[in-house]
Amino acid sequence: MKVQITANFFLDNGEVKRVEWFEIDPKLKGKIVEDGVDKPVEIILKAAKDVQEEYKKIFRKYQKEGEVFAVENILGEVSGVHFTKVAYWTLQAKEVKEEATEPTNNTTI
Repeated sequence: MKVQITANFFLDNGEVKRVEWFEIDPKLKGKIVEDGVDKPVEIILKAAKDVQEEYKKIFRKYQKEGEVFAVENILGEVSGVHFTKVAYWTLQAKEVKEEATEPTNNTTI
């Protein structure tokens, strides 16, 4: 599955930064504790809605902790937003059909 994610960051100075990127076969990585030992696990996300939920959790954490969100766009450039400057954000994830392989890069950061 290929998911296109679009995030709009509304900065406290009135600027809006838009970042778009693709996730291919998105996975949720974590760990479980078994017999006192941390073991890594991967869960393959099956729907765009699940991908959006996970990024929503990440963005909430980053905003609370003042982190920097950075992602590699389709051109291989890394875009970043410092959450201490973000007043609010919007997020949308949608599944992209496999034949739609032409990238559209609207990254404005």
